[in-house]
Amino acid sequence: MGITHLANSFISNISSKEGKLPCSFVIHTEKGESLPIGKEKPVFELYIRNQAGLRAIQSLNQLTIAEAYIIGNIDITGDFTQAMSFAEHIPDANFWIKMWRHIQPWLFGLEKCNSAWIAKHYASADIQLLVLESDYNTYTQCLYEHDDDSLEACTERKLGMVFEALKLKSNAARLDVGCGWGGLLRYSARRGVQVTGITLAENQKVYVDNLIKENDFDAQVMIQDLFSFQPPKKYDSIAAIGVMEHLPDYPKVMTQLSKCIKPGGRVYMDFLASNNLSHPHTFITKYIWPGTHHMVFMPQFIEAIRASPFEIVSIHNDRRNYYLWIEEINRRWELNKAEIVKQSSEELWRIFRILYAGSAVFLGSPAYGLTAYRVVLEYPADLRLH
Repeated sequence: MGITHLANSFISNISSKEGKLPCSFVIHTEKGESLPIGKEKPVFELYIRNQAGLRAIQSLNQLTIAEAYIIGNIDITGDFTQAMSFAEHIPDANFWIKMWRHIQPWLFGLEKCNSAWIAKHYASADIQLLVLESDYNTYTQCLYEHDDDSLEACTERKLGMVFEALKLKSNAARLDVGCGWGGLLRYSARRGVQVTGITLAENQKVYVDNLIKENDFDAQVMIQDLFSFQPPKKYDSIAAIGVMEHLPDYPKVMTQLSKCIKPGGRVYMDFLASNNLSHPHTFITKYIWPGTHHMVFMPQFIEAIRASPFEIVSIHNDRRNYYLWIEEINRRWELNKAEIVKQSSEELWRIFRILYAGSAVFLGSPAYGLTAYRVVLEYPADLRLH
């Protein structure tokens, strides 16, 4: 296939309904041919390295093209985030991968699957720590006052906001669901709060255990699935930061949280959300978060809250904060490529490059297919259950 025919086929299949491309670029073949695509100044260049790369482009399949990039059959230089904007126009037809994510829990049990699925993302030799702020190592959106705020300042502001929203005081007991690398645990423990953290990532437990020991925090962390957690006591508050995407059974979540919290206690959550019930991209399922991971669908989430004993204290749209945070993480990922590859691999760097740049694209899309929220709930002290 000649480069002109390839380009025409590609354009006709991915152009928007208005006949427009997301942006202009240059395509290069292994034979040394080059052709500009689009009428504007090119913002990136696509290199087809071999026949496997050519077949991937011809497939017009999101996952196939992503995998060709991951293993180096195609390369992209220039503005990678703009290149990722084409994902919205390329089909994601991978039926069996989508089916398998639903079948696994039935075959092996949800708790066993959850542990393996979480490890897929968070057990990558703690490589994400290379691009996080070093004070708290929080792997979640921050709270911006200005677009050019530092990651360090925004993280401190966000953790302070969570602390106040939960009405935390010295000697209060807090449960940290999905405690990550201990960002909120560290912030709270420094202020006299007793923290119990649960996680499914072994490497994160080791990291947080060391953190607790080094700082003599009144805290503990354990490998524990929320759904099988038997709380030894009731907690004054609960935080679940960046967790709800992994727990799409919202009624079950509310039931379990109500077993863990004292009357009058508060729950803080933040998460990514989608404006529809569509499945996550199969690239996400295969390489990032396998299994039941799903962006929160707010109508179902709110319905589960209304059917539970919890009351809604506040809901805030967090899309802009998440967008600015992921853009900064993406920028740092690019800048730290050499060290990331040295500590892991080129393939892993490319996988997360797709994730971070793609997330920025979808969070910045005017279609608002991907957004984010932070929610505060309260278990009323005057509630009488019959």
